[in-house]
Amino acid sequence: MLRLFHAELYKLKKGKSLYACAIVTAAFVLLVYGMLFLADNIQKGNLENGTGGVIISADGSNPEEISGSILESFSVTDMMQEVFSSDFLGCILAIFVCIFVVSEFNSGMLKNIVGKGCPRSIIYLAKLSAAVLASFFIALTGVAAALIFGRLFLGADTFSAAFWKQLPAYIVLQLFMTAAAASLFAMISECSRTIAGGIAIGICCSAFSALLLNIIDMQFADSNFIPSMLWPLTRMSSFPTGGVTMGYATESILVALFWILLTTGFGVWHFVKTDIK
Repeated sequence: MLRLFHAELYKLKKGKSLYACAIVTAAFVLLVYGMLFLADNIQKGNLENGTGGVIISADGSNPEEISGSILESFSVTDMMQEVFSSDFLGCILAIFVCIFVVSEFNSGMLKNIVGKGCPRSIIYLAKLSAAVLASFFIALTGVAAALIFGRLFLGADTFSAAFWKQLPAYIVLQLFMTAAAASLFAMISECSRTIAGGIAIGICCSAFSALLLNIIDMQFADSNFIPSMLWPLTRMSSFPTGGVTMGYATESILVALFWILLTTGFGVWHFVKTDIK
């Protein structure tokens, strides 16, 4: 298991997809901060409305008449929520995990590994562990970018004592959801075994599942039960920013563990039972 895991880590280091996804994540954070910075300067009258394609008043009114600072109304925590939204990080992870998992099916390398007598379950678990670890790296890159660029654009005053106190719990719980998402995408990729199919299904699960789940939530509008919160990608994008209670943290961990065990178990079963062409 350890030898296979180290081999997977070596492939991650030598591959380009991990670094590309991490760079895209950091670039996304910089882009959002940059757009807010432009909007804030337009509002203050330092730039013309429409600079850089940013328009903050489409009805012809004076942007300077809008009350409140656009940049000051945005916090680092808000940026982290943008990073962990299922529309962004979910899609990034779907693309990366699919490329990482399916590439060896196409190259024939996986068939050679199985032919050497390695148990298929161990092969899958080693691949999954490396994919989860790489997903952590991508997610933490987004967190680091939010902190660094937040300091540059928002200033030091945006980091309060309460923020630093709540940050570790927020990150740990989001990493649980990230592991669940990576396990889900690994299972999808293993079942699909094609890069195009795996990415397409993964992106649909990330970007379009919210619509179906919102419809289901409406059926339980009169109760406290919210079905969509049992979906890891929905829970990832709707974490409370004002602190996490012990009950919410426990629920989140249980949801993550449920999906990790379910998708891992099914992925191992399918990999063991299905022939490698």
